[in-house]
Amino acid sequence: MFSEDLNEPNRLQAFQAYDILESGAEDCYDHLVRLAATLCGVTMAALGFVDARREWRKARVGLEAVELARTDSLSARLVADGRELVVPDLQALPLDAAAARREGWRFYAGVPLVTAEGFVLGVLAVMDGAPRTLAPAQLEGLRTLAQAIVARLELRRCGYEAAAPQRDRFRHLADAMPYIVWSATPEGTIDFANQAIVDYAGLNDSSRVGEQWIGLLHPDDVVRTLSAWAESVRTGAVFSVEYRLRRGADGLYRWHIAKGMPVRDGKGSITKWYGTTTDIHDMKLAHDEIGRLAFYDTLTGLPNRQLLMDRLGHAVTMHARLGRYGAVLLLDLDHFKNINDTIGHDNGDLLLDLVAGRLVASVEERHTVARLGGDEFVIILEDIGACEESAGRYAAEAARRILEGLNGSFNLEGYERHITPSIGVAFFDGSAPTITDLLKRADLAMYQAKAAGRNTVGFFDPVIQATALARAGLDADLRQGLQRGEFLLYYQPQLDAEGRVGGVEALLRWRHPGRGMVSPAEFIPVAEDTGLILPLGRWVLEQACAQLVELDGHPASRGLRVSVNVSALQFRQPGFVDEVLAVVRGAGADPRRLKIELTESLLVEDIEGAIEKIEALKERGVRFSLDDFGTGYSSLTYLKRLPLDQIKIDQSFVHNLQSDPRDLAIVNTIIALGQALGLTVVAEGVETAAQHALLRNCGCNMFQGYLFSRPLPAGELQAFLAAAGKAPPQAP
Repeated sequence: MFSEDLNEPNRLQAFQAYDILESGAEDCYDHLVRLAATLCGVTMAALGFVDARREWRKARVGLEAVELARTDSLSARLVADGRELVVPDLQALPLDAAAARREGWRFYAGVPLVTAEGFVLGVLAVMDGAPRTLAPAQLEGLRTLAQAIVARLELRRCGYEAAAPQRDRFRHLADAMPYIVWSATPEGTIDFANQAIVDYAGLNDSSRVGEQWIGLLHPDDVVRTLSAWAESVRTGAVFSVEYRLRRGADGLYRWHIAKGMPVRDGKGSITKWYGTTTDIHDMKLAHDEIGRLAFYDTLTGLPNRQLLMDRLGHAVTMHARLGRYGAVLLLDLDHFKNINDTIGHDNGDLLLDLVAGRLVASVEERHTVARLGGDEFVIILEDIGACEESAGRYAAEAARRILEGLNGSFNLEGYERHITPSIGVAFFDGSAPTITDLLKRADLAMYQAKAAGRNTVGFFDPVIQATALARAGLDADLRQGLQRGEFLLYYQPQLDAEGRVGGVEALLRWRHPGRGMVSPAEFIPVAEDTGLILPLGRWVLEQACAQLVELDGHPASRGLRVSVNVSALQFRQPGFVDEVLAVVRGAGADPRRLKIELTESLLVEDIEGAIEKIEALKERGVRFSLDDFGTGYSSLTYLKRLPLDQIKIDQSFVHNLQSDPRDLAIVNTIIALGQALGLTVVAEGVETAAQHALLRNCGCNMFQGYLFSRPLPAGELQAFLAAAGKAPPQAP
């Protein structure tokens, strides 16, 4: 072994191996190194040699050379011992793996390159950045590759030895090899093959291999193999080709890789090719399986996101060049979660597989059906028209067939289930900025289909895209605005029939540094959809309680209530009651002066939970108002059961009070109902004296609107209160 003193043949052999590597012939090893990495599923494969001075020379990592002497003491240890080394996790090794760990490696496996004389020339190693193990088949494949490398070195070395005794020695050595070794003339005649081809192909002897080898090739591989040989003869490059070779025992074809190195005479003319043919069938199947796992969905067998993006990019480029239209259909299964929740994820997976089959059957074979992830699928329709109109007709018909194909029932292990899709369609003719943007367009169209009632098709609309982009920008601005303190609270007074102020409603305002004041109607829905309403709602509550303390410090405003609007998402949080009480305590405010305004729709989903939270806060003195009464569900059962203090007439009824007798009748009814239930009634949106007079005649006792005051910043509120006067204290 390498640790022993080198005798002269071994020393000569080591120098010759290194000379071969230095001569440029190492390029023929790159394919085997890449195969090693692919076979083992790792990020790095290295081929290292030592010279007769026991020094590492270079390693191969694809085409990138590294110095093993500084970074790979593991390979040095392997050469010294002459045994295979597999380390699942380098963290468990002593200091001799420290260098490898510094390079970022956690896994190492290496096999020695051993000559027929037992001399270790170097190492074939694979490494990875994460701990892992090798399957037995992978380790065996690594051994086979190491043997192939040694065989190539032997052939190359023997190519330099012109003497007949050396050639005889080569042939004797070749017959001992477990893989096929051959030599050929520049004319393409195989003049030697070892015993391995006889054993594999079931031949009588190897003397007629030159005549018979073409017949052993798979018919589909003959032309490609002969072309590769002709190219090698023409250029003098290394001969390399993969083909299928018929096995004599069963007549089956197995994949092999043939590599042949040209040997030149003193004048530079090629006199011979020495080569090996190695069985790579199992490795190729493993490679194909790795490719399948990388590019195909394991559940449905459809192309996955990675392959989809590749095909879509190719399609967009091709259609731009040809001036033709294509389309992307993004499909989402409606209420798919219900399947998983009711009959289990196994049946959900089965449904996805069945849906995939129906999708493939619904479109032409030339189109691509892929699974994007979860219950989302994408169909690429290629070359469907020369104009958008004809492409639209084709896409609409394809979508119709898909809807029909999926609307039938599915048998899921004894469960009969139906599923419907929502489909979004976006066209491309090369004008789409990026593939990602194209999928975003299809996604927007799909959500348009869902908004239209599901089980239908939506086509991308640029107006919808512009709205979505603006909404996304507003979302980003909202987050920054909350961090930068751009939000303000304004207060709108609520007056009684005598014109005295009984309370104020806190209204959120946003002063954007570039856009000025942004309407709450624009940013509140975005905040609710994104969840930002939670930190924003907390901030509003904190500011309102701080204002309560400020109001109690002035005679003109002492005892006034401040009303705060609470979103449905905020109210439904499990810790809502505790959050409100914590904010009130933190501000030092009187909870009896805080009024929380809720909307009717908020109460529908969980009336019992709503009652429980309202009662818990009312025990501490907090008051509750039902906002926009009459515009939502307006269930009298809810109104009777809810422990409210106030209802507010929506401004939509107040606006047409003079011109529409029906609005007047509704307002009269709401006021009478509130009085019968012992609730204060507040009319919102009062803008004219005539509206005010009609409301007073109906018996309304509180008013809010521009007739009295616009919403005021905190700095102007005290001045208004001092001028307007304060209503008598309300019952606590």
